[in-house]
Amino acid sequence: MSAEGFDYRTRTNGEVHIFHHGKLAKMLKDEPAQSFLSSVKDGDAQAVMAAAVGNDGQGGGVHGSAQGPGAHLHGNGSAHSPQQFRRKSG
Repeated sequence: MSAEGFDYRTRTNGEVHIFHHGKLAKMLKDEPAQSFLSSVKDGDAQAVMAAAVGNDGQGGGVHGSAQGPGAHLHGNGSAHSPQQFRRKSG
């Protein structure tokens, strides 16, 4: 079984956010983030991302929690456009 459905984004502050099927699965900072980026360049990106989040085919999977880190994020934002709200008069 090969890993699939992973994607990652880098931020200007050096953080790496790994997504699985559009949901945040792991956030890396500092040395772990740099090591991850190096590994992605040298190997199978999907396998590296699966190993980074703990979904390396050894059972289990990527699970989220409403209280976990990144619970306030909803995917990577590419599917949602900004909404503009107007104040009701009256």
